[in-house]
Amino acid sequence: MREQTLRKEILKLALREYPQWLNGGQFERLAMELMYKASNASRRCRELYNEGKLERRENERGCVEYQWVPEKELSSEEILKISVG
Repeated sequence: MREQTLRKEILKLALREYPQWLNGGQFERLAMELMYKASNASRRCRELYNEGKLERRENERGCVEYQWVPEKELSSEEILKISVG
C-alpha cells in the first residue's frame, strides 16, 4: 500500500511538470521528503516506464530523465492547465 502512494506522488509530479523532462534525482528527493529511500523512487520510475506511464531517456551526461506520458494528445490549453495546477 505504501508503495502505491509513492507511485501516485511520482506520477503527480511528472504530470504537474509536463512537458518537462525530470531527472531521476528529482524523484529521489521527492521520495526522501516522503520518508522513502531514494532507491525506491528509482525502482518505481522504472516500473512506471515499463507500464508505459512514463517515458525514459538518457541525457547527454548519461543521466536518466523521465516524462509523463499522456493517455491522449493534449492541446496547449490543457498543458497550460496542468502546469499551472
